[in-house]
Amino acid sequence: MPNFKKILFNTHMLLGLIFCVFIAIVGITGALYSYSDTIRDFETAKKISRYESENSKVLSIEELMKRFLEQKQDENIAFFRVINARENIPLIEIVTIDKNGRYTFNSLNAYMGNIIELELISDKIFTPVMMLHRFLSFKRVNQFGKNIVAATTIIIIFLLITGIFLYSPMLKRNFLKSLRVDFKAKGYKFLYRLHSIFGIFTSVFILIMCLTGLWRSYEWYRDFLNNLTEIQKDSSLVRQNRELADVSPKEFQKVFEMTKETIDGSYLYIINTPFKDEPYKVLYKKGKYDAINTLTVDVEDDKIISHEIFEYKPLGQQLINSMYALHSGQYFGEFGKAVMCISSASMAMFSVSGAIMFYKRIKRNRKIKNTPQYNIRNRVYQIGNEINHKKHS
Repeated sequence: MPNFKKILFNTHMLLGLIFCVFIAIVGITGALYSYSDTIRDFETAKKISRYESENSKVLSIEELMKRFLEQKQDENIAFFRVINARENIPLIEIVTIDKNGRYTFNSLNAYMGNIIELELISDKIFTPVMMLHRFLSFKRVNQFGKNIVAATTIIIIFLLITGIFLYSPMLKRNFLKSLRVDFKAKGYKFLYRLHSIFGIFTSVFILIMCLTGLWRSYEWYRDFLNNLTEIQKDSSLVRQNRELADVSPKEFQKVFEMTKETIDGSYLYIINTPFKDEPYKVLYKKGKYDAINTLTVDVEDDKIISHEIFEYKPLGQQLINSMYALHSGQYFGEFGKAVMCISSASMAMFSVSGAIMFYKRIKRNRKIKNTPQYNIRNRVYQIGNEINHKKHS
C-alpha cells in the first residue's frame, strides 16, 4: 500500500506538472467568461436604449421582417429572436443561415426596422476568451487545441480524485483541523495545505465543470448520456441537406399571436423557421437563468400541438438539457455563477502551487543526497545488495 501511494503521488505530481499551463489557461479563461452574459446585457441595454423613441412603438414582428427582407432580399431566415435586456427596450435579432450552415446575427432597431451595428466591446473581449477556453486559439476553431483541452479536462478529474485520496489520511486523523489553512506555516508545508484544502472545497464544483465540459468535446460522451437519459437527437439541430420552409412575415406574426399569451413577459423567446412539412417551434424562458420551454405550433390548423415545459421533464433530461447552465453555474442562479467562477480561478492556483511544490521537492531531495548521512545509508544499501547477490549466485 505505501508503494501504491508513492506511485500515485508521483503520477499526480508529474501529470499536474505536464498539464499545469493548460489547467491554468482553462481555469482563468473560464473564470473570466463567467460574467460575460451580465456585462453583455448591460452594454447591450445601454446601446439599444439610444434607439428608444418616445413618439413610436416597437414594430410588429411582421413589419420588422418585411423591412429586414427589403434590406437583405437573398437571406434565408433561420429564426427570429427577442431578448428583453432591459424592460420595454428589447434586443431584436433576425438570424440568417447560409448554405454552409453558418449563422449571421442581425440586430434590428425595434422602432424603425433598420439593421444596426451594436459593436459591443464585450464581444471583442469575451469571444477570444471563449475561443482560448475551448480551443486554445484566439481566432478560429482549432481541432488540436480542442483535443488538448479535452485531455486536460480528463487529467483534472484524475488529479481531483487522486488528490482527495492522498489527503484522506489527514481528513481521517483530524477532520476539522485538516480543513484549516495554517498561515503560520511556511514554504512547502503552507503550499501543500493550501493546495489540498482548496482542492477539497472546490472539488465538487470543478468535477461538475469537467463532466459538463466534456459534453462539447466528445460525441461518444454525448451519445452515452443521451442514451442513459433516453433523449433522442433533436433533428432541428441538424440542418445539413434539409431545406427550410418558405415562410412569410405574416406567418411569423400569426405564430407570435397564437403563443403570445404564453410567452408574454419572457426574458427571451425565439421563433424558429421550420423545415418543409414541419410545424413551427417557439422557444422561451421567463427569467434570465430559467430553462427553455418549447411550444410546437401548427399554423395551417391554427392550433398549438404541444407545450413542452422544462420542469415536467424527468430529472435526467433536465440535467442533459442544462449542460451549459450547469457548467457555468447558472443552473443555481447568481450564487452558482459566483461559486463556479471562484472554483475555476482556483485551478490556476493549483497549477502554480503544484509547480512550486514540485520544484521545492526536487531541491530538497538534491540537498539530502549531498549529505554524508545519505551517502553512508546508500553505501550500506549497496553492500547489502551485493551480499544478497553472492548468496544466491
